[in-house]
Amino acid sequence: MLRPKKIISQQADHLISSTNSTLNAFKQFLFAPNLLTFVISVVVGNSFGSAIKDLIATLSGLVNFLFEWIWGENHPLQFNLILNPLASFFNSFITLIFIAAIVFYTIRFINNSLIKSKEAKWGYDESHEDALHIQALQRKNNTLQAENLALQKQILSELQAQKQATSSSTKGSA
Repeated sequence: MLRPKKIISQQADHLISSTNSTLNAFKQFLFAPNLLTFVISVVVGNSFGSAIKDLIATLSGLVNFLFEWIWGENHPLQFNLILNPLASFFNSFITLIFIAAIVFYTIRFINNSLIKSKEAKWGYDESHEDALHIQALQRKNNTLQAENLALQKQILSELQAQKQATSSSTKGSA
């Protein structure tokens, strides 16, 4: 029969290992690139949509202002038709900039502080990295081909020089 101290130790080990696996699974979920894309799309996209909506309201207010001023009686100047939507657009635009900056610096902090491998970092684009690697290989290949061509020209010129030397020495001895 197990002693109570050993049972408690086994239960504690089991609890710690199950907690660690759960925390690792949560960490993988939280730092998943697809989740990042979703979060950025929702948060920044919502702010962007709001800014566009307020820009359209501002333009609509400008059209209303011009319409009232040109065709209204006594040409009333109702600046609130322009100023209220413009203030709302400015507020939405500043909010969009702040949200984008906060998301950017938060991701940068997480990438630099919490995630160690390059592939696990948020925003890692494997296809872009592959394209950069292929471009580097292509540049190296182009350099090697240019060196090869130069060597081939050098060998051909040396062979031609030897051929001329051989033909002139055979003409001189004959």
